[in-house]
Amino acid sequence: MAPIDEGKPITWQINNYDLEIKYPNKPYFPDIHVNKLETISYYRDVSEVMLPFFHNRPATLHYFPRGIKGGISFYKRDLKDAPSNIIDLVPYQELTQDKTILVPIINTKAGLLYFASKGVIEFHLWNATFPNFDKPDFAVFDLDIETLSDFDLVLKTSLALKKELDALNVQSFIKTSGGTGLHVYVPIKPIYTHVQVREWIKNIGILMKKYPDFITVNRIGGKTHTNGMVTVDYLQNAISRSMVAPYSLRAQPTATVSTPLSWEEVAKGDFLPTDFTIKTVPQRIAEKGDLFKGVLIEKQELPIID
Repeated sequence: MAPIDEGKPITWQINNYDLEIKYPNKPYFPDIHVNKLETISYYRDVSEVMLPFFHNRPATLHYFPRGIKGGISFYKRDLKDAPSNIIDLVPYQELTQDKTILVPIINTKAGLLYFASKGVIEFHLWNATFPNFDKPDFAVFDLDIETLSDFDLVLKTSLALKKELDALNVQSFIKTSGGTGLHVYVPIKPIYTHVQVREWIKNIGILMKKYPDFITVNRIGGKTHTNGMVTVDYLQNAISRSMVAPYSLRAQPTATVSTPLSWEEVAKGDFLPTDFTIKTVPQRIAEKGDLFKGVLIEKQELPIID
């Protein structure tokens, strides 16, 4: 088989920054014939709705420098250097390793595309902003299941969760994970510790034990999900833990996207997470706008659970 011509470098000017894109034809999602340049172009096209969620919020970066089938991938959140005019590096004192790392803050379009050009396919965000890393502004319910064939149970769980939150007069927002699950966000005032938020979510999960046939709040055998049961995972609500960013691509064969939904869509239920991809989401945004923007606006207090 003849080697693939990965193309000559090209340069984009983004916010007065010259972004060099090497090997633009490199296959990133070979099953659907999407290359590196098309991947970066996706992030350029959705940057307007994506970047507000990054504002002053550390990112954990998932690199696939040879594409999703290239045999190499790694996470990175401690950077030694980055272009200072488009990316900020801020110190974070790690609790478990007793050292200070420099975590990236991506506040600019050029910064987002810089990392995409370096092989980042997935962007994951912390649930607190700089400098208040110990005070989250999201409470996140991670609802997951082992296979997409049981996705109807995830939908059912999310609606049961919304019913509990509505009863507490708590506003919530929902998006796909880009995998087999859904993420439900409760935007909150940054006045609680991670422990307080985690315990609150755990208590909501305990309320949901009234649905024992398909919901669990416990990890089974260390796994976050198991066949036939939806796990309400509360352990993601911890300092320096991260969740995939709204509108981030996922390293799935069809280039799925973590996509905001309306609760009306969830109630209707005639979709799978695999419906939302690099090829469909830009048009969806053009038609529906940003369905997740309320997460950045509605900051609530956590009601006491009896």
